[in-house]
Amino acid sequence: MPTDRTTVAEKREDLSRFIVHLTRDDRRDFTHGATARQNFLSIYQDKVIRSYRPHCLHMHQLDGLPRKIQQAFNVVCFSEVPLNQVHLLTQPIEGRRTELSAYGFVFRKTFLIEKGAQPALYINGYAGNRILRDAVNDVLDRAIAGRFQYPLWQILPFVNAMHERYDFTWEREWRIAGPLQFEHRDLVCVILPEKGEQKLKKRMAKAGIAVISPGWIYEQIVSELARQQRRTRRLLREVQKKG
Repeated sequence: MPTDRTTVAEKREDLSRFIVHLTRDDRRDFTHGATARQNFLSIYQDKVIRSYRPHCLHMHQLDGLPRKIQQAFNVVCFSEVPLNQVHLLTQPIEGRRTELSAYGFVFRKTFLIEKGAQPALYINGYAGNRILRDAVNDVLDRAIAGRFQYPLWQILPFVNAMHERYDFTWEREWRIAGPLQFEHRDLVCVILPEKGEQKLKKRMAKAGIAVISPGWIYEQIVSELARQQRRTRRLLREVQKKG
C-alpha cells in the first residue's frame, strides 16, 4: 500500500518534526536591547516572540516607505534544525553577524504552520544568476508603484539572498510575519545551557516543561522528554488526589 501522505515525513530521519527559535544578545542593535538570557525570560513570561525588523533580500530598500509597510516586513525567525544539531547554530560562524545563544524554544512544526509559518525562500544568485533576483526585484518595484495595494508583495518578507558571499540555506529557516503568540502548553521543550541555570531548570520542571541543551544526542533528548512526561503525570495524579 502507498504511504499515507500525511505521515510520510514522520518516517524521514533527515526531516525534523520540530522548529526552534534561539534568542540572542541584541544590545548592540537596539537601545533597549537585552542579553540572550533576558530575552529568553521575557519571551517565556509574555508568551510572545516579537518581530522587530525585516531579514529579507530587500531589507535595505525599505527606508522611506510608509512605516506600516516597513513593519509588515518584520518577521520572527526559526530553524528546522534537528534537535541533536542545535549546537551547530550556536557556535561562532565566519561571516555571520547574528550570534545565536544556548537559550531557546522548541515548537512542533504543525503548530507553527497553523500560525502561518513559512519556509524562507532562497533566491539563487550564484555565478551571476539573475533570473529570480530580477523577478522579485520587479515585484518590489511594482508594489512600490502601486502603493502596496496588491497582495503579491507579501511574499517578499520570506525571500532571502543566496550567492557566493552570502548563503545561509543550511539554517533551514522558517519565518512568521509579525509576532508569534503561544501558550506554555504549546512548547515541546525549551533550550538552556548544559552547565548552570539550575534555578531556571527547576522553574521549568515545576511548570512541566522539559529542558534540553545544545550538543545533546538523541538518547539524551528522548530520556529528558520522557522523564519530564513522567514527572508531569505524577504531579497531575497528586493534584487529582488532593481535589
